[in-house]
Amino acid sequence: MQSVQRRFGKPRTADESQVAVLLKDFEDADKMLSRIIEASKAWRDAWTDILTVQQRLAYDFQEIYSPIIESNENYEGRGATETPKPTMMRTVKLQQAYAELKTDLLEEVNMVDTRIIKPAMDARDHIQPLKKVIKKRTDKKA
Repeated sequence: MQSVQRRFGKPRTADESQVAVLLKDFEDADKMLSRIIEASKAWRDAWTDILTVQQRLAYDFQEIYSPIIESNENYEGRGATETPKPTMMRTVKLQQAYAELKTDLLEEVNMVDTRIIKPAMDARDHIQPLKKVIKKRTDKKA
């Protein structure tokens, strides 16, 4: 009976309060790393979408300016006018430039995985066992 009274009547020691602070720090670090991972993934996905839209836009310009193939031979209305060769060449060059730009920038954007996301996930994975050890320590003391 005395041991039960000692456990519940005993005030927290400085060591126990430090452990509580340490656990809170681990939780804060875990939340911060989660936010970094999510924000980095969102940034990477946004840039991938931007590059895809830009390349698609240049491809669509090329499609718009390409010659129209007449399918109805009985059509007597106004005939199609061919796009001038310099304009077609500019649209082809634009489409090629955007394709090259997308390839180059996607390499850089995908480096976010190896330089930010992967290390943050590793740090988060390493924090979990330490957090569990400290929690077990406090549980054994109680």
